[in-house]
Amino acid sequence: MPGVRRANADDISDAVALVLSSAPVALERLFSQQTEHNNYHAKSFLIRAFAQKAGQFGYGNHWVIEIDNKIAAIGCGWQFEMGEAYVKATLESMTSYYQGADVLEVLHRCQALQPVFARPAADELCVGHIGVAEAFQRQGLCSQLLAHLESTAYTLGKRKLTLDVKQDNAGAIDCYQQFGFELVRITQDTSIMSLGTYVHMCKLL
Repeated sequence: MPGVRRANADDISDAVALVLSSAPVALERLFSQQTEHNNYHAKSFLIRAFAQKAGQFGYGNHWVIEIDNKIAAIGCGWQFEMGEAYVKATLESMTSYYQGADVLEVLHRCQALQPVFARPAADELCVGHIGVAEAFQRQGLCSQLLAHLESTAYTLGKRKLTLDVKQDNAGAIDCYQQFGFELVRITQDTSIMSLGTYVHMCKLL
């Protein structure tokens, strides 16, 4: 079985497609935006942000599984304190793509989702951007990524592994439950984006 490795800049095409597949509706509504003078696209933003390395969407924050020179799966993790450099890089990835006051609209949408995607507690590692290419699904890659992130959580001294998943994503929820995650709460997005209902899940370490 291929191992999990850190993502790099050369992974950008396959990796961004998989990140988008992890939450297509949410990412499109967060980062696609049409204004009087500009037409922004989530994919274009993610390509630029991934290439930057640092920050929430940078390749340095992601782990991948490569099979036959293709990125078959991707995932990442967040913790309560990611560091000043991480925060700065995340903001720079937005301000370098969205022009002028347009970035404020993106930040406002991100803040509006805080009731749904809560910041991890100090003893948690939150898993995100889990995506498996269609050709490699049902081969245990999701569980392999989760096992790697679980090991990372242990190394960081965390006591819980958490994640948020769309309630209607039955396949993903089944994978997470088989790995030992349990349902904690269900939250309806009441923001203007209307992303639907999300399930917050947790695995005690």
